[in-house]
Amino acid sequence: MEAMQQRHAVRAYTDQPVDNSVCQSLQSLIDDLNAQSGLHMQMACGVDDAFLGLPTHYGRFTGVHNAIALIGKPKVSAVDTTSQSPAVNGGSTRSTQGWDKSNAQDIAATDPAEIALQETVGYYGERVVLHAVQLGLATSWAVLDNAHAVSNPWWQAQADEQVIWFIAFGYPARVLTRRRTKPIEELCQLPQGMSIEDAPQWFLQGIHAAMVAPTSLSQQPFKFILHADETVSAQATEGLFAHVGLGCAVCHFEIASGVTPATALNA
Repeated sequence: MEAMQQRHAVRAYTDQPVDNSVCQSLQSLIDDLNAQSGLHMQMACGVDDAFLGLPTHYGRFTGVHNAIALIGKPKVSAVDTTSQSPAVNGGSTRSTQGWDKSNAQDIAATDPAEIALQETVGYYGERVVLHAVQLGLATSWAVLDNAHAVSNPWWQAQADEQVIWFIAFGYPARVLTRRRTKPIEELCQLPQGMSIEDAPQWFLQGIHAAMVAPTSLSQQPFKFILHADETVSAQATEGLFAHVGLGCAVCHFEIASGVTPATALNA
């Protein structure tokens, strides 16, 4: 929980090298999470420009000498395409096959395989972020435009894999502590007749943790639903890279509450 509160997006880093033992700790976790998730996350430490001069989709980064590439392939069998609920996708009908991040719009993905991949990237990427924070590092999520077309990158992606996001990390040149959030009532749905004050403590702990999870432009495009039997599901709402943000929020909710919400991650 402490790492969740300490985490803030940092886009400016110093030239202070990250100690080799810290990089090894991160690499060990990445190896474990790759085995669990089927992702192909890769890390670069101490390079001149970990973003290779590529423009970022949002925000200006400086001094990025360390980064993690979040790479994976769409999970074709992860979700039944015949039974996908429109509510899970915020009612959108836009397919994301051949998804081009440089032209991404403010809309949630609808292709089931893409949804599962994006949520997986968010969930497992945020686990790496929280570990980095515990190690005393600053971090930020980033999208690099045209990362798929760069020549001689430090990461390797197979023909059927996508370079989804990056995580920059290092020591901050400056720290921003401002954080904005939607009201809790907009981020959860309770059984009929239940007020926020009456919600189970574990659910509220999970929601408060999800509220400090990273999402693009701090849009918080997610909702956690508490059902009458006290099971929980989570869905993406309209927002930029909404399913990646949902994966991050689910990671926080699960750690704080001890409950795993039903999403495309575990469908």
